[in-house]
Amino acid sequence: MLKTLQYPYFTIQNSLQISSTDLKNLRKFYAPILCSESILLYEYLRDLTHVNSNESDIFDFESLTYLLNMDIKTLNKARIMLESVALLTTLIDEFNRKTVFVLEKPLDSSGFRKNLLLANKLIKTMGKQNFERLMGKEKNIFLSKAKYLLDASAKFDDVFPLDNSVSESDELNNTFALSYELDSSDVSTKEINLFIQEKLDLNTFEYPNPYEAILKTDSRFFFSQVSGQIPTDSIVNLIKFSKNNELSDPCINLVFYYAYDINGRINYAYVKKIITDLINKKLLSFVQVEKHLDSLQGFRNKGTISKKELYKATYLKSITMNNNTYESAESLIED
Repeated sequence: MLKTLQYPYFTIQNSLQISSTDLKNLRKFYAPILCSESILLYEYLRDLTHVNSNESDIFDFESLTYLLNMDIKTLNKARIMLESVALLTTLIDEFNRKTVFVLEKPLDSSGFRKNLLLANKLIKTMGKQNFERLMGKEKNIFLSKAKYLLDASAKFDDVFPLDNSVSESDELNNTFALSYELDSSDVSTKEINLFIQEKLDLNTFEYPNPYEAILKTDSRFFFSQVSGQIPTDSIVNLIKFSKNNELSDPCINLVFYYAYDINGRINYAYVKKIITDLINKKLLSFVQVEKHLDSLQGFRNKGTISKKELYKATYLKSITMNNNTYESAESLIED
């Protein structure tokens, strides 16, 4: 998230076609939690995607200050609010020295019910009775599960502070981002499994790059993302055992990924053997675990680059690009 844009000139495109019905959903469901300036900015950017072919498709963000009657600070706040609820994606084109905006389709009532972050935010803003009146009477077992906000994305947290705490783990090394563990100790296995099933059904896991998911995902969720299954009681107990012996979520996730990559599935006995071996050898840091598993995989696949290394290289490259982009940016907006 940038307080101001590095390159004020921008192009705009839609990820999907945005209809008048989508704009109605925008005003109906998002207006209560966004500022009016955000709604206006979204609709104006949407209009820019419909410019005539003989008009320029490059625009000046700062010119919107007089076109929309907003000062630049208000304009950037409106942009960030849209980003925080996944209505706008902001990309930096370093080569052409411009910004690329991708306008995302607003959720409808069904999508809003299933989005725990937005649903809970809307309930807190207007009350449950008004929420149900707005959405209709259809019940959803997830609406009251505020604990599920443990799975919140960082972009949402930038704008809407959550009650759940997210603790950072030790740095993997000096060249790439911190991994972290989500505190899900107060959420029952039954509740977690319901949430995981929804993610499996809708394929809404936060990190499509497996290496980033290894670093940033609760182990129960990562198990499901890799295997496509709900974790069994044995797997849940193994995760608890591992954490009690000082193995972090990223370390456990590495083992899950390694086991799946080798066997095409996560075999409980095989995973338990690896974890027990790591504990006995006191290989408890992420760097130690990764090095150990890499050596095992290298022994199996001599001269072959593993898929994990390719995912890692892609992730590290994205971090490097982001760091280079953000070095000259101003400090993040604080609530």
